[in-house]
Amino acid sequence: MRFSLFVTLPWLVVAASSSWAQPSTGPSVRDVVEFKSVILPRAHDLEGFRQQTSPSGARAFIVTRKADVAADMNHYEILMLNLAPQRLAERRPAAPEVVFAFDARYDNESGYPALAQVQWADERTLVFRAKIRDAVYQVYSLDLPTRKLVQLTNAPTPVESFAASVDLKRVVYAVQVPNPPMKEGARSIVVGNQWFRGVLYGQRALKEQVRAFRFYVADVGSGKPARPLGDAFVQANLGWPQANISPDGRWAILPRFERGRTRAWSLQYPLLEAAAKEYGPAIQRDPLGYFSGPMSFAARRMVAWRLDDAHEQTILDAPDDSIMGGRQSRRDKVWQATGSSVVLAGTHLPLIDGRQVSAASHVIEYWPDSGRWIVVAKLNGRLEEALPAGDGVVVLDSGKRRQFQRLDRGGWQEVAPVRRASGSGWRLQLQEGPNEPPDVFAVGPAGQSVRLTTLNPQFDPKTWGTMSSFQWRDAKGRQWQGGLMAPVEDRGKRLPLVIQSYNYFPDTFYLDGPNFADRTGTSAFPGRAFVREGVLVLAMRAQPGTAPHRDDASQNRLFNEGVRGAVDALVRAGRVDPARVGIIGWSGTGEKVLNAITFSDLPIRAATIADGDANTLFSYAVTYGFSDYTWGHKETVNRGLPIRPNLGAWIETDPSMNTDCVKAALRIETYGVPVHNYWDIYALMRRQYKPADMILIPGGSHGLATPSERMISLQGNVDWFNFWLNNEKRSVPLLATETAATLKAQYDAWDQMAAMKRKHDRRPRCPLASVG
Repeated sequence: MRFSLFVTLPWLVVAASSSWAQPSTGPSVRDVVEFKSVILPRAHDLEGFRQQTSPSGARAFIVTRKADVAADMNHYEILMLNLAPQRLAERRPAAPEVVFAFDARYDNESGYPALAQVQWADERTLVFRAKIRDAVYQVYSLDLPTRKLVQLTNAPTPVESFAASVDLKRVVYAVQVPNPPMKEGARSIVVGNQWFRGVLYGQRALKEQVRAFRFYVADVGSGKPARPLGDAFVQANLGWPQANISPDGRWAILPRFERGRTRAWSLQYPLLEAAAKEYGPAIQRDPLGYFSGPMSFAARRMVAWRLDDAHEQTILDAPDDSIMGGRQSRRDKVWQATGSSVVLAGTHLPLIDGRQVSAASHVIEYWPDSGRWIVVAKLNGRLEEALPAGDGVVVLDSGKRRQFQRLDRGGWQEVAPVRRASGSGWRLQLQEGPNEPPDVFAVGPAGQSVRLTTLNPQFDPKTWGTMSSFQWRDAKGRQWQGGLMAPVEDRGKRLPLVIQSYNYFPDTFYLDGPNFADRTGTSAFPGRAFVREGVLVLAMRAQPGTAPHRDDASQNRLFNEGVRGAVDALVRAGRVDPARVGIIGWSGTGEKVLNAITFSDLPIRAATIADGDANTLFSYAVTYGFSDYTWGHKETVNRGLPIRPNLGAWIETDPSMNTDCVKAALRIETYGVPVHNYWDIYALMRRQYKPADMILIPGGSHGLATPSERMISLQGNVDWFNFWLNNEKRSVPLLATETAATLKAQYDAWDQMAAMKRKHDRRPRCPLASVG
């Protein structure tokens, strides 16, 4: 069962979802939650659409997700778009066709959708990874003419990535394997360098364990069980291991993580050294792996597997140039012909007789049957991705597009990059703007544009509010950028302001969340739902465009100055009431918001921190073992370890040691198992009779996706800021288990907090110079 605990005194409220019954105009939270989004292509880019266009160029697919609040599930569709050139030229395109659809109830992570990795196998067949009937992820094929769905894998745990041969007779895939902290038959746990949540909750929850994976190969239709490819290995670099297979199904290219060689290799390859310095500082500080977690940064190299007999062979005994997170899933392998050779991009070259041949990353061609390889090109920087281009390959080399063509006499040469249209001469493009929801258009050879979808016809900026770019300077003259969302009819009035601090892309449609184009961040930021309450919303980037990336305490001060500059500019313009300002932080900006309400005199009346980072001692302790990047960040921000002689510096910069300075009413949202960064802040504020609420969503993930959980977060924030900034209360129950009595209890608790806040507001501010 999924539920939310509203931790207030003296009530415990369990909440889920229901319908909206607010009489005012404008979009409701439910309207925002039920907006239909394009989730594939994820980056909404030209190359993504090219990958989703059929081999003949006659049609293409997109994947959409739409929440159903009443049923508390997400609805997925694969929509097929017809690219018949004559109909497009006549501007009478065929309507999109739903070729596959299903509902997902257990779908709680927006960046990890229940339908993923959809790709063409041939002109009539799609393959994908999905949670059908709420089972674990498996690989399926869909025959488009007959709509026949065939399950290709039978893994007991979720398939995390896959690759299939052209004939779909062989599939290579990665699964997470159980790795409980207490092994079978044991009665105790040796903690070692396992992380806190894994030890507490990992016995039964795969998600909380120190994640281990294993690759398998399945011969589809053989009746034989899938065969393992090597041993299980611990996740590295906070990314999912990616499967790859040759078109003929004879070979696979799979990653191998070389934790024990990372330090030595980082001394030999500058790109690896830079990645290790940023993402794995413990490689130098903790060579024994005594306090750094097993999931920390590790060098990666690719190995070849002959699938008939599970024989493994080395390609190059050298690391590639990949880094952390989702960038582990970049496209960097392009098979040639049916699989006789593969172009492998972004790899370093091995040492010869202990001497370095080249410090740069390279593109090579490799023949697995013979083990032979040649250099195609040296890269100028780090590889972003490699893509097929006829009888050649295109690589994105540190942002620059470079194309290489095979020579008739053998070898390769670099040629001028050419962007190819589909076979019909038309290409797909997702068009959107800050007030224009994404829709798919076909762009013709002469540049003509034809709309193919209208996914959200209900959207109207007149009622949903308008987002416009807003620039300002802080007191030190630095330029900042954000987007200001406002009700259309309220120009000229001083309104309350809520700052949603994460990011802002001026050309991307803004609905809610942190403005990611792929809609993977859907927590805490109500966005256009605030328009209904007459609240201005400023979506701001966490640092000015000219600021270099630095991982130290100055970034928190810089953020404070940017927020102060924004508020001052909007007050001067007559748009904002300075006594009614709120701010929301999520993920990385949680730390910045916590520091802002603790260590600055910003006029912030109310704040929310949702599943946020923190530079506190408690967070330092509970993130031990998860990532030395996380630990290293906290030590850098707090100017050392929390021990003498640095103890004084830590106390000055740790917000938990200075909660007496917090005057804002603070809402804390925490998702997943109930041990997160902010339990110390919450307890200390409650102990001092300061206004603080904590909302725990045990089934939630970092990017909320279950409709009821999104309703709890977004509606809760609308209620929170409407109470503190507008002095208004909601009277109509909106959530499934919410009643008039529980709603009254919520506001009785907040009224009690408001009385406490008035008392604290009369007290002098902290001497800020003494707390950093």
